[in-house]
Amino acid sequence: MRKMIFIYPSKFIRRIMKSDKNQCPYRIQTKILISLLIFAICLFFSGSQASSSSTFVKEFVNGTLSEDAKGQTNDTCTFEHLIRNKEEHLNTGDSCYFKNHSPMDFLNDLRIHPKQAVMVLDVPDSWISLEDANLLIQIIDSDEPAAPVISLLSSFWPVNQTSTVGNEALFLLNGYRTGLYPPSLCSLNDNGYNKTEMRSWWNTYGMAGLPDEQDAIRIVKRLNPELNDYPSDQFPEKTIRVEKDPGGWYVSFIQEGSGVPIISAQCYYVGIDGVARPTGSLNETCMVQTKDFSAQMCGCSGL
Repeated sequence: MRKMIFIYPSKFIRRIMKSDKNQCPYRIQTKILISLLIFAICLFFSGSQASSSSTFVKEFVNGTLSEDAKGQTNDTCTFEHLIRNKEEHLNTGDSCYFKNHSPMDFLNDLRIHPKQAVMVLDVPDSWISLEDANLLIQIIDSDEPAAPVISLLSSFWPVNQTSTVGNEALFLLNGYRTGLYPPSLCSLNDNGYNKTEMRSWWNTYGMAGLPDEQDAIRIVKRLNPELNDYPSDQFPEKTIRVEKDPGGWYVSFIQEGSGVPIISAQCYYVGIDGVARPTGSLNETCMVQTKDFSAQMCGCSGL
C-alpha cells in the first residue's frame, strides 16, 4: 500500500510549476485549479469528521446521546441506571442490576454514592447467600458514609441524609434472615436487629447455616401462603407459637375466638436442614390460653 504524503498547496503548486516549465500557461493554470479543488475537498471532509467526533464526545459526557448513538455504551445494569430511572421500578423492578451484582457489589456502590438514596423494589430469590452474610457481619461496625435504601412502598424519601456502610450491612443481613429485601420501608428507620443481637444470631445459628425461630416461621409460610396473615390482632385473633427442639422447631399457627381461647390450629416441624413438614391440626375448641398450647403435641398441654 502506498503511503499518503500531505503537501501544503504552495509547495504542491511550485512542484507543478517546476515540472511544467515548458508547458503552456493554460495547462499549468488548469492543474493548479484541480489541485486547489482537491485540497478544498480534503479540508471539508477533515473538518466534518472532527466536528462530528467533537459533538459525539460532548453529548456522551452530558448524557444526551440518543439510544442509537449510544450503541454499546448503553448499560442498563449499572448502579447509575438504577438510581437515574426511578420510573422503571414500577415496571421491571431491579432484576437487571441485581442479577449481575452481588450484595457486596451493591454495598460498595452505596458507599461510592453516599448522598444518593436508592429505591429497591425487590431482588432475586436467595440473592443474599450464606457467604455474603459471612462478609457482611464483619463490617457492621463501619461508620463510613453510604447511601440509604428505600422500599418502593415507602412514603418517606430522605433528603440530605446519609446512612453508613455498617447500617446498610445490617439491613442486608436483615434481608438474609427474613428472606425479603428490603426487609422494611427504609434502612434509616429500620427497627430490626441491633448489632449485639445480630452477632448473637450469627454465632448461634447464622454461621452454621441453621434456621432460627424467625427462619422456621418464614419457611412454613413460604410453603403455605394462606398463613401469611399470621399474626394478626383483628378478629378472629391469630397468633404464632414456636417451641425449640434439639433437631429444629415446632411451629403452630393458632386462631383464637371470642370467649373461647383457641378454636383451631395448624402445626408444623422445621428441621435444622430447613425442611418443613406438617405435624397435625386442631379443629375443635381448646379451653386453654395460647401460652398453654403445645406446639409439639398440637393440642392443649396438660389435658
